[in-house]
Amino acid sequence: MRKFNWDEFKNKDNKNVVHCKTEEEAKDFCKRMHEHGMKWRDGEGYLECTEYGKHLSETCYTGYGEFASYDFYKEREYKILEWSDYMNKEFTKADLEDGMVVEQKNGNMYLVLAGKAVRKGRCNRIDGYTDDLKWEGCTGYTGGDIVKVYRITPESLGCIEDVFIKSNLELIWERTESKKMTVEEMRKKLEELTGEEIEVTA
Repeated sequence: MRKFNWDEFKNKDNKNVVHCKTEEEAKDFCKRMHEHGMKWRDGEGYLECTEYGKHLSETCYTGYGEFASYDFYKEREYKILEWSDYMNKEFTKADLEDGMVVEQKNGNMYLVLAGKAVRKGRCNRIDGYTDDLKWEGCTGYTGGDIVKVYRITPESLGCIEDVFIKSNLELIWERTESKKMTVEEMRKKLEELTGEEIEVTA
């Protein structure tokens, strides 16, 4: 999931719009706009109406209370951002598409193509990963787990080798692992945050 730049989006001089392919995405995006104090041009709140029904899977929203179709903004050379890239959702094997680049925990990078993850001299079958993108190959081995998924930046490639250069890629998902702490570590962290002495009781 990428971080969305709300300040840039709300700037009336920007030429960015957000594309919502599904009603779920439109509801989520309108909820987030509401949380950021945004309203439709007529002053109505985004929670009351998403306007998704007018353009359905082609619906795009501006930062100044307007909406129109994907083609309308594309013809006017707006930068179209995909809300699915910013939604707070877990990335699964079903979300992998041809042309995406994945990075494993061991640092190896692969291009997703025709049901496989390929790189020079190696390939993994996509069905070798679990739904949450963990490698099923060897018990206890986590180096093959996918930890990052990228989209290739349009017009960045000169040749196939350029696929794995990170400056040509846009991060769209990164695995977050929960941090494990002992009771003592948690006590120290709480003291650090509150500035008070903490005593842990059983």
